[in-house]
Amino acid sequence: MSKIVNVSIREIDPNPFRIMDKYPFVERKLEALRRSIEDVGLWEGVIAREAKSKYEIAFGHHRVEAARLNGLKEIPVIVRPLTDKQMLEFMGRENLEDYNADFLCMLETWEAGVKFLARARDQTTQPLDIAKVLGWISIRGEGRQAGESTLNHTARACNAAHTLILGGYLNRNDLRDMSVSAAQSIVERAHSRMEQLERIGRDTKRPAKEIEKAKTHIAKGAKAAAKDVREGSTSAKEISARVDFHAFKYAKSDEKPTPLFAAFGKILVAQISKTLRSDNMAEKLAEVQKAINMLTLEDDLAIVRQLDFELGELPRRSEAWRKKLIPTDKKVVRLLEVSNAK
Repeated sequence: MSKIVNVSIREIDPNPFRIMDKYPFVERKLEALRRSIEDVGLWEGVIAREAKSKYEIAFGHHRVEAARLNGLKEIPVIVRPLTDKQMLEFMGRENLEDYNADFLCMLETWEAGVKFLARARDQTTQPLDIAKVLGWISIRGEGRQAGESTLNHTARACNAAHTLILGGYLNRNDLRDMSVSAAQSIVERAHSRMEQLERIGRDTKRPAKEIEKAKTHIAKGAKAAAKDVREGSTSAKEISARVDFHAFKYAKSDEKPTPLFAAFGKILVAQISKTLRSDNMAEKLAEVQKAINMLTLEDDLAIVRQLDFELGELPRRSEAWRKKLIPTDKKVVRLLEVSNAK
């Protein structure tokens, strides 16, 4: 049963699954709560369990800390008889509801779930098991796997980040001040590219050291992309591509060749081909064409003129890149020439 108890702040400890030294309080959240306490008082809702002669917080860490900073000596706490599993579940809910914009809070919860299940089962845990405990799952709505549980976007991001951190490719600080969506774009792209390199290594029998070195380029690309996000120099849609861009740049500057160029070169060619042949792009242009006669505002007509200019620029840009890719001092037989020679 639950009961409300006025508890001395000195008798309150954090959730035992929280890693306070690695994941300290979020200052902006504390400041907002401190102002709220000054204006309207402390909101009820701190949940804790009794632990010997003290209380361990399940829900409301920042509220308790804000109250302490504001000089409160005693606060009301909802006390419940919670198990370790329930304490972890509350941790997942607290972070997901209160700090959805801060990825490191989510990552802290994921790592706590890994630790809890590893201790409870004494064996390697699967990502889906962790997500189920935290309540971070989605249900597939269609296809053969309809109705099955899968990781939601927060769980996917945390799982990829945790894997990269364990591998020594990233550290937590690389992902500071990052939203879940931005972090997901970075870590999932980096993780998938590293897996791609491992497949290339197996298929081409490349030395393990060479593959590992190439993977470090991807890690550097991920860190650089994260910096771009923090500096506001990239849009949400471009984040994944920035990982590729920076990784390719680092690989290019390496003295020794790696399979990275082949991996990214194939992707780049496929992307260019898809863009030029995309039915979706053609459909968009067709919709613009239909609307031409209805446009009267100067701003709309200016957009059409800009579109016309960009389409006209495509051949010039394409030819410029062809000249950069094919050095003048090297004879490269083009596919059309080969076809005509047959």
